[in-house]
Amino acid sequence: MKTIMKYGLSALAVMAGAAIASQGFAQTQYQNNPPHGPHEFMGATISDPHGPTPDPSRITYLLPKQIKWTGNKALLYGNPTKAGDPYGVLVKLAPGQFSQPRTLANDRWVYVASGTLWVSNSTAAASYPVKADNFITNVAKTSFVDGNRAGATEPTVLIITGVGSADNRIMSDYAQTTTVKVSDAAGAAPDAAKITIAEVSTTGNQNLYGGGQGAQTEGTPYGVVQTWAPGRYSSPHYHPYPRYIYVLTGTWWTSSSTYHDTRLTYPMPAGAFVQDLPKGIHWDGNRIGDPNTTRLYITGVAPATNQAVDEDGKEVMRAPAGRGATAPAGRGN
Repeated sequence: MKTIMKYGLSALAVMAGAAIASQGFAQTQYQNNPPHGPHEFMGATISDPHGPTPDPSRITYLLPKQIKWTGNKALLYGNPTKAGDPYGVLVKLAPGQFSQPRTLANDRWVYVASGTLWVSNSTAAASYPVKADNFITNVAKTSFVDGNRAGATEPTVLIITGVGSADNRIMSDYAQTTTVKVSDAAGAAPDAAKITIAEVSTTGNQNLYGGGQGAQTEGTPYGVVQTWAPGRYSSPHYHPYPRYIYVLTGTWWTSSSTYHDTRLTYPMPAGAFVQDLPKGIHWDGNRIGDPNTTRLYITGVAPATNQAVDEDGKEVMRAPAGRGATAPAGRGN
């Protein structure tokens, strides 16, 4: 866990510095014209003005145009080649782009955000199609190959996460080309002992790996998909370790204020990448009137305990069931 936090926090510090420069946090809409009324206000709609940009000491973010791509890849966090370091990479594969067969020391987790990923234990010619909103696990120490077949009508967009190892070539991978076409026969479904495929629901919340945010073993990587209907919000809280959020669809409204006032929320569109910093107070949801459900892909390391805070940013305590003593309360996402 020390290795995980060492590299994760250094990367976050760089991101926070960049956010300060790019977001102009010194003057905000709320500071100049704070909303009136109670601090518990849940009625803001998508037609109302947005709130201030989040405090970069609590939340950092990259809008889609701010994400830096190197070729067909964008490193979101971590170091894929550093042993024990959690990482996240966006990959966009043009038709015909494929990887070479390879193995990894650790499991690799792949969310197909759009398009079709063709996967195989052997060759591109034997590859099997995996559509968007499916989740793939490349099992450690087993061979796999994947990519986008020639002739596809759209690129394939992937969110790849895992734990770093010296044999990880993700930042130089997918440089091969294939002449195998989408019109050619598909291969058989891959060996489930090497490549697992799971459909991801477009409603509700779903744990994808690592036991989700409720995992108790410290340092365990997790990945979940959450959906937020219009009008659903968490309340001000923080987590002990960083969380990494990619907005899959819709708009995610987020705030770093200790006031639970939806007029303070700031919009993160689909394709934005957000980091909740360790112990950074935040809350979020989907404003009333949004025609779309917001879907998020959230990754991090356990524990992802929610610690609720009051308007002064102090921990909220509650009595455990059947006992008179108090304990930290945790609610929110």
